[in-house]
Amino acid sequence: MQSSESNPNIKSYLHLSHIRTEADNTIDSTTLKIDYASFEMLWLGGDLTYYTSKEEKTLAYVDSIYQLGNPKTLWALGNHDYSNKPLIQKYTHRPPYYAYHQQGITFLVLDTQDSLSNITGPQKDLFMSVTDTLEESSHLVILHHKLIWMYGDTLLEPKISSISNAGLGDCFVCLNPNNFYKELYAELVKIKQKGIEVICIGGDIGTKTKAFEYRTPEGINFLASGIESGESGNKALVFKHDLDRKKITWSYQLISAL
Repeated sequence: MQSSESNPNIKSYLHLSHIRTEADNTIDSTTLKIDYASFEMLWLGGDLTYYTSKEEKTLAYVDSIYQLGNPKTLWALGNHDYSNKPLIQKYTHRPPYYAYHQQGITFLVLDTQDSLSNITGPQKDLFMSVTDTLEESSHLVILHHKLIWMYGDTLLEPKISSISNAGLGDCFVCLNPNNFYKELYAELVKIKQKGIEVICIGGDIGTKTKAFEYRTPEGINFLASGIESGESGNKALVFKHDLDRKKITWSYQLISAL
């Protein structure tokens, strides 16, 4: 993967999610036509196929497209990916949640299936360790599948049923009640107060809407993108990173135009 920008200090990143079809081992055909080589990094928001890791042949197929072991392919696992985590690690060479640094950006890739939308135990320890020590980065980008920041917000929670693929509830595929605002959000505000931009990107949309964007009063960015296979108007989230200005911008673009 590499950027095709004429200016080498402008990098392009692509976020894709919910690209599964209703078949066990296939990806939406329109996404397969994307020129992935034109992007410096690929950020996957989960639900790549209906049962991504149930059979190795399916995971090998996904790997042949997205180079899952490439450090520049970041994958936040969704509920449809989750059958066999050890097999996933065989291809990614990384745990289900981890931190990564690239071009002045610190990434936190979260596993929102691990404790039913909650960030707890060693995963919470990682989150706190990164946010406590973050100083040099211009941006903190948090990749995750479930839209965990919708629950507990007086404005966003009532919109769950019209935005999130998963409804609010107590099940493995649900958007579960969680600890985002009680235990994590204040740490993100502290990061923002240091002058570091914070962007949280969820992947569990596409069925009801193709794009979502919200900036909190404290200046934290909540984004989500995903598709519904077979529908027209599917969009991906494209980021432009100006390395000289240390600025990241984004736009939702039709997949057919990528």
